[in-house]
Amino acid sequence: MPKTIISVDPKKAPWEQETPLHNRWHPDIPPVASVKEGEAFRVECVDWTGGQIKNDDSSDDVKNVDLSQVHYLSGPIEIEGAKAGDLLKVEFLNLGPLDGDEWGFTGTFAKENGGGFLTDHFPKATKACWDIEGIWCTSRHIPGVKFAGLIHPGLIGTAPSHELLEMWNERESALVAEEGTEAEKPYVDASILGHWLAYRSPKEPCWASLDTFLISIRRLDEAWDAIASKAARTVPGRENGGNCDIKNLSRGCTVYFPVFVDGAMLSMGDMHMSQGDGEVSFCGAIEMSGFLELKCTVIKGGMKLLPVVGPSPLSVNPIFEIGPLEPRYSEWLVFEGVSVDEQGRQHYLDATIAYKRAVLNCIKYLSQFGYSEEQVYLLLSCCPCEGRISGIVDVPNAVATLAVPLAIFDRDVRPPADLEHFAQGIKTVSRDVCISEEGGAVPYDPRLG
Repeated sequence: MPKTIISVDPKKAPWEQETPLHNRWHPDIPPVASVKEGEAFRVECVDWTGGQIKNDDSSDDVKNVDLSQVHYLSGPIEIEGAKAGDLLKVEFLNLGPLDGDEWGFTGTFAKENGGGFLTDHFPKATKACWDIEGIWCTSRHIPGVKFAGLIHPGLIGTAPSHELLEMWNERESALVAEEGTEAEKPYVDASILGHWLAYRSPKEPCWASLDTFLISIRRLDEAWDAIASKAARTVPGRENGGNCDIKNLSRGCTVYFPVFVDGAMLSMGDMHMSQGDGEVSFCGAIEMSGFLELKCTVIKGGMKLLPVVGPSPLSVNPIFEIGPLEPRYSEWLVFEGVSVDEQGRQHYLDATIAYKRAVLNCIKYLSQFGYSEEQVYLLLSCCPCEGRISGIVDVPNAVATLAVPLAIFDRDVRPPADLEHFAQGIKTVSRDVCISEEGGAVPYDPRLG
């Protein structure tokens, strides 16, 4: 078994862990471990909220989650011999849940706490808890479905350089600054965007590892202030990889990350038992604590192999090979969406609107088979469904599709041949999906009082 270089206890708070965790990107966050090139090693991770969500039948914890803390990452890990300009080859040898913590959750955030892809349709917080048994997932909150998970980290990446970090700050701050101006995009909620991308709020608990322990922004020494004023939130995926939520980063896959700083400084977290393409409910995979077993190889000068698409030589992105192990399904029901929104407005080749329509079509269709729309929304975020941009050429409509494997259901969800007897044969499943009560989210961290 590979050596464990970072271990966590999911029963402890993130700031109580023996090895410091961090939740911002910055090149000056020091490494907490070091590995040699070609050495297999094991890393353990807490769930992305740091244990804020519980295995119970209430969604109040999702409604009131403190999103300023997330994601909690294990790392940075120094890869000996890696230099800026290299390419870091990371092989995924094995992944899984932590022993004794074999469960996960899927949720939707309250509109007041950032919402998600379909907030205009589902403004309340919801939650479904999942039991993990080997490779299989089942939920007491969405009965009648069972599927194999494709375990992966939602977030893994290398540290940015100071130059790359400045690029992130400039371009994302410019987008947030459009709020209330003529330049504001009608489909972008800049206030929510600012909530996720803000770097410099002195009231925000910007946790990161400095020296040998976890400290908060309340400690105003010069080194900490320099990091906290520029460190980037981990929410979006960027040139370093990061929070890309790609479900195929599972056992047997290989990712090639650009190296922007000496040592590469690899970090990871946000472990998922399973996820549907798009992770449409935002808190939408089966979120869990877990482990990764990895091996890293340095390709000297290899960053120049990555295509540069942008104004800077740093405008690159990782590439990856899909591993050989995936759940196998042979029958699918596929839903189509085009870039016309629910109000009937035409959008020009907007693949996001098209995918939203495909997801809504699927939700409303499957809700005729005994499920609530909230249950289907949560299910589509975490089951092994396949999303595609199927057409981006036939103006004005982009076409997106969402394919759902039929075998995950305990009933036939294909259009029935006999509509007259259709409703009589539908078995209504338990509607006990956790839906929050009325009222806004009130995230509160007692450490900040």
